[in-house]
Amino acid sequence: MKISYSSFGKVNKIPNIIIHGLFGSKQNWTQIAKSLSEKYSIITVDCRNHGESFHSSTMSYTEMATDIVNLMNDLNIKKANILGHSMGGKIAMAVSQLHPKKVNKQIIIDIAPKQYPPHHTKIISALTNIDLNKFKSRSDVNLALKESIPNDVLRQFLIKNIQPKQPLKWQINLDGIAKSYSDIMDWPENLSNKSTVESLFIRGTKSNYVELNDESVIKNMFSNCQIRSIDASHWVHAEKPTETIKQISDFIN
Repeated sequence: MKISYSSFGKVNKIPNIIIHGLFGSKQNWTQIAKSLSEKYSIITVDCRNHGESFHSSTMSYTEMATDIVNLMNDLNIKKANILGHSMGGKIAMAVSQLHPKKVNKQIIIDIAPKQYPPHHTKIISALTNIDLNKFKSRSDVNLALKESIPNDVLRQFLIKNIQPKQPLKWQINLDGIAKSYSDIMDWPENLSNKSTVESLFIRGTKSNYVELNDESVIKNMFSNCQIRSIDASHWVHAEKPTETIKQISDFIN
């Protein structure tokens, strides 16, 4: 099974592969990809169970890293810079752990190689319990989700996963995500070897995803690593796209 992708810019020796987070898609990164493509070759992907990619009952980081490597092999890419946000950052780290020769540099945005508490369970429940057959538009679904998901920005992000044409249906595989949720929030011990892959970790100062005591864990695992901060929440790239693009460009140069 192959994951869906989009390409931007001219193909050069070392492309840059961008991996989205949970409930996201390659569409979330289109504007940044277009900006970066003025200088670089950019590939955005849909992870399994997201966007236009295949559905699966399992989502281990080994499997999702293999999805990326299989895509690289299909596109005859010997080595790439891998960039990932949140769950996508964990996938990027899994690629560099399992296939270090395929990674030139990695950029990890607001995530650490550790287990996180299950803070999406209410979201999964709310999305699973809503009957899309009862609604005519995304905006109708947005209103119906207001009580269970009060955060308007989060709701707008989530409903992008609904195909807008009638009959409405989810593009994400909610069942597959729910079954694999504990794996998504975890970090496997076998993917915690010391690595010399050149790494940039970007953390949001208003986010609690990368805490100060995580920095020693990151530097212990990735010895050739720098950690930078941007004044933003977990959605660093959405809130501060210009700063994010500059950090990425400076690092891959």
